[in-house]
Amino acid sequence: MSKPVKFGLIGAMYPPMDKALESIPRAEGLGWQFIDFPDQITSTNPRGMLTNPVSASDPGAPTSFFSDTFFGSMEMCAAAAVLTTEMEILLAVIDPLRRSPAVMAQEMMTLQHMSNGRMSFAIGAGEEKQFGPYGEARVKPFSRLEEAVHTWRALWDSNGEPVSRESEFWPLTDAVFPIPTHAAGPPELLFVGAGDRIQRLAATVGNGWLTYLPGGSGNDNVAMKALIDNIKERAQAAGRDPVELRFNAQVVTVLAEDDDTAWKLARHPNPGWIAIAAASIDSAKTWEKWGYEHPLGADFNWARDVNVNIVTKAQAEEMTAKIPDEVTDFALVWGGPERVAPRVQEMIDAGINEVSFFNMAASAEPEYAVHWDGQISRVMELLGGAPLNLTGS
Repeated sequence: MSKPVKFGLIGAMYPPMDKALESIPRAEGLGWQFIDFPDQITSTNPRGMLTNPVSASDPGAPTSFFSDTFFGSMEMCAAAAVLTTEMEILLAVIDPLRRSPAVMAQEMMTLQHMSNGRMSFAIGAGEEKQFGPYGEARVKPFSRLEEAVHTWRALWDSNGEPVSRESEFWPLTDAVFPIPTHAAGPPELLFVGAGDRIQRLAATVGNGWLTYLPGGSGNDNVAMKALIDNIKERAQAAGRDPVELRFNAQVVTVLAEDDDTAWKLARHPNPGWIAIAAASIDSAKTWEKWGYEHPLGADFNWARDVNVNIVTKAQAEEMTAKIPDEVTDFALVWGGPERVAPRVQEMIDAGINEVSFFNMAASAEPEYAVHWDGQISRVMELLGGAPLNLTGS
């Protein structure tokens, strides 16, 4: 027995604000089951590469990608909480290191109340691009992540009574957390990463695990299935029901009406940069495993090294033009609906039960975004899901 697969999209987080807000209830009207807002200050691509992934004729369309500019993730989740009534809201991914855990606990529980119990957070250890340039130190990130989670739990479970707790980083001394837990419970937590600590937290403390694909597994669904199975086994050993766990994948797609068009879009510099920077967290090692030399050096690591200033737009375009076809194929889920759906099905067969689609075709050609709804609806049908309500947005 397994959970039914849910499908979601990336929320608009770029100007103009009125159009970003317009896109949220439109997404719910289309029938998306959840909306995902990443917590970012700057983009994944070098400066100047990305523009708003929407057609100029319809800038409020929910086309499921991002630009060079990110509005605040908490604020966009708050907007979604009041502009929708049923669609689940996922803040993914956010690190608990640049905000006080007590303040973050307050913000998270506030959003849980605003949304009437629809909030989830995917927790990761952060990327250096969010730290160093802004004077933040990324020190002991995984230890601090775990301590932040235990701090949240202590405050949420305190029933408004003073709580004290020892901690290397954030000790609590008669701390009072007055906000009551919502009737639906605290916000759900997914954990991001592949290490033993993250797997343990996903199995025993949180509600599941989140990754991005194909890169998060290095395009290796067999290895991902083993990781998911391990989390389930640890959950069962802890007395939890593994069937209830959530396994969410942010899937990087380049979707078009046919394979030839999709391939041309996949070879554009904007999707191409993902094949360079995010073939996996250890992208250089993954290129080496595939038999190629990484253009950013043999030690390039996403979390440590990616930065909007790492190369210029012109340099990125030169690099992406030289990406081997095999790397593009491995790093991006590209094609028409009939080619994309089987590849996503392989991820589902490995244990993924929530799919958040990234629409990189719109990053390559924003005007192409007008085709997104119909194309992704067909993919969802091929995967056994309900089609989008293409007349109801």
